[in-house]
Amino acid sequence: MKEKNQTNTNYKNKKLKVFETFSGIGAQHKALQFIKDYYGYDYEIVATSEWDIDAIISYACIHYPNFKKEIKLPKESEIDSYLSNFVHSFSGKTPAPIKKLLSLPIEKKQTYYQAHKITKNIGSILDITGKDLIKKTDGVDLITYSFPCQDLSVAGSFHGFNQGMKKGSNTRSSLLWEIGRILTELKKENKLPKFLLLENVVNMVSSRHKADYINWKKTLYKLGYKTKTYKLNARDYNICQNRNRVYAISILSKDIKVDKEYEIKDAIEELNHVYNFDKNLKKITLDKVIKENYSIGKYLKEAEWSRPNKTPSRKKMFDLNRKLNEYENERFDYSRTITTKQDRHPNAGVVNLKNTILETKDNIKANYRFITPREAFLLMGFNEKEYERVTKLNDIKKDKLYQQAGNSIVVNVLISLMKAIQELNNE
Repeated sequence: MKEKNQTNTNYKNKKLKVFETFSGIGAQHKALQFIKDYYGYDYEIVATSEWDIDAIISYACIHYPNFKKEIKLPKESEIDSYLSNFVHSFSGKTPAPIKKLLSLPIEKKQTYYQAHKITKNIGSILDITGKDLIKKTDGVDLITYSFPCQDLSVAGSFHGFNQGMKKGSNTRSSLLWEIGRILTELKKENKLPKFLLLENVVNMVSSRHKADYINWKKTLYKLGYKTKTYKLNARDYNICQNRNRVYAISILSKDIKVDKEYEIKDAIEELNHVYNFDKNLKKITLDKVIKENYSIGKYLKEAEWSRPNKTPSRKKMFDLNRKLNEYENERFDYSRTITTKQDRHPNAGVVNLKNTILETKDNIKANYRFITPREAFLLMGFNEKEYERVTKLNDIKKDKLYQQAGNSIVVNVLISLMKAIQELNNE
C-alpha cells in the first residue's frame, strides 16, 4: 500500500480502534502515534486494561501530557467510589487491599484517578467481559496482548515455574486465556476485532511451551483467526538493544490458508514488510543513550542512584557483563536485554566510572554503575521528555521505573508490526 503522501486514489484512512490489554506504559500507543505522525494512518485507543497503579500513571504521563488539566477532579468521596469499582495493584503482581488504596495521600489518589480516566482503563483482564467491551467502546479493530512472561521466561523455569501458559494452570502467563474468553464472548455478539497482536518472550515457542502455543493458535483458528508468528530482535530495528521477542499478528479471515500448526502459509505483502525497519526511524546508538556528562546535575544524580556497593559478587558482575561505554566497534554497540532488574547477572550491561568524577578509591562504592532508569526507557524507544514527565508527576521508586521499562516492548519493533496492521486495515 502506498504511503499517504504519495498519489493513490484508492487510499482510505480508516481509523484503527485499539484495545490495549496488559497495557503497561503504552508502547503500542507510542508506535501508533509515530505511524500517524509520519503516514497519517489514524487510530484511537478505545480502552486499556491494566491494574498496576504506577504503570497507569506513567502511561498517562507519557501519552497525555495535559491529563491533570483535562480530567476534572470531583470530591474525594466520588474518587473513592470510582476506584472501588476496580481491582488495583501496587506491585503489578498481587491485588492491593482497597482500604490501602483509598488511604493514599490525596494528591497521589487524585493523580491516579485522573490517569485511570484519561487512559480509558476498564479494569483487570479478569473482570472484563465481551459485553463490557462492547458497552464501553465504539467497537474494536485491534486487541493487543503482551501477557505476563514470568512463567515462560528462562529465569522462571530455573525457579520451578514451568507450567508456562498452559490453559487452566492458574499461572500469571495463563492469563493469555482470558483473551480467549473475551474473544469467545465477542464472537457470540458478532463483534470480533479484525486483528490481534501478541508479544512475549522467545521461550514461549520453545519445546517446553510449543504445544501450548499451538493450542492457542488452534483456539484462534476456531474463532476465525489466521496467525503469523515472528521472532524479531530490536537490534534489527535501529535500536541498540539485543532483545529478541516473539510477536504474532492474527487476522480475522476466511480466505487465508494455514499449515498444520495453524500458521499462515501464503505470503501477505504487508506482513512481509514487518522484517524491514521503518525508514523514518532514527538510529539510536549507545553514545546517545548512555549519559556520561556528569557535569549535568540530573545525570550525575541518576548515576549515583545506579551505582552498587563494592562487594565480591558485584566485582564479578562487572567482569562478566558488557561495558556499555567501552565498546570497540559498531558490532558491539548494543546492550543486552533490558529486564525488570539491573543489580543482577546477566544484566543489560554496566558503565565504567574509572577516569570520571565519580571514581573513588574507597572500599564502599564500586567504580561502575548499572544503566539508569532514564537509559532503560531510552533503550525501549521512549524519549527523555517522556521519562521526565513520568518522574515529575509520579512519586515512583527506581525499582518500579526499571520494572516498567523491562516489562514494556521496544517501540521501534512495534512500529513495523503496527504499520503492517494499519495497511491491512486500510485495504
